[in-house]
Amino acid sequence: MATQTPALEKLFDEWARKHAEKVSTAEPYLMPEKETPYGGFVRDGIINLENWKKQKVRICFVLNEAGGYDDREKFPNGADLAADWNERGSFSTFMFKIAVWTKAIQDAFVPPVTYNKQEVLKMRDDLIRSIAVINLKKTDGQKRSNFEIVNRFAREDAEEIRRELELVNPNIILCCETFKFMRGKRPEDENAKRDSVLYNDEFKQIAKLTYLWGSKLIFSLWTPANFVGTISSNTINYYAIREMCRASMKAFTQKTQKAKQAPKAAPKPKQ
Repeated sequence: MATQTPALEKLFDEWARKHAEKVSTAEPYLMPEKETPYGGFVRDGIINLENWKKQKVRICFVLNEAGGYDDREKFPNGADLAADWNERGSFSTFMFKIAVWTKAIQDAFVPPVTYNKQEVLKMRDDLIRSIAVINLKKTDGQKRSNFEIVNRFAREDAEEIRRELELVNPNIILCCETFKFMRGKRPEDENAKRDSVLYNDEFKQIAKLTYLWGSKLIFSLWTPANFVGTISSNTINYYAIREMCRASMKAFTQKTQKAKQAPKAAPKPKQ
């Protein structure tokens, strides 16, 4: 079964060729001397196309970079994160956090329930196979992301990342310490190369850390890779993200209703 749509596969093929031509020869693909060289291009996108099509709420995680795909012998031509996650499901603590966050968003659209770890454990593989993932830097990542390099990748690959978002077509986008790298001011020259995934005038804030891009909700969140302190608690993350989504949907609905109820401006008298 195909993981991606034909349009996404075509995009990744073109993107991988661009990456191969520039790796180790041009910024941002040229690594600092003391860091591990970049591996091959890492594909991501929709984890399981069949499951994705069934979702009423399609959730896409935007992460800094892929990790665990630097094995040149195993992945001589680059890796496929989506295919790997589809095959393995929830296989790590990080993956379980992704599953918890996904369940939190799904539960924001039903009457409130109590967080149930055992229920998520039973559902975790299906939860992973219900989402999409977009990494801003599509090469194997480091233990700690170099945000300067991630930002350079986001700028260099802005057109491709934008296209991937459009083709994946989620309802909700969870930017995990990545929203700051995706936004920017529209250049004055309309013919200039796109230098930001989203331009500031393309989205509007509707609640705290919540934005609207067309009909899509964007949440600016912390990263699931954080394993330090209270913020790493699955229980706290579940309630925080669920209620953030619920409150944002309420704020959006209220603003929409107010806009509809606002009196229309009187027509200008004819001259």
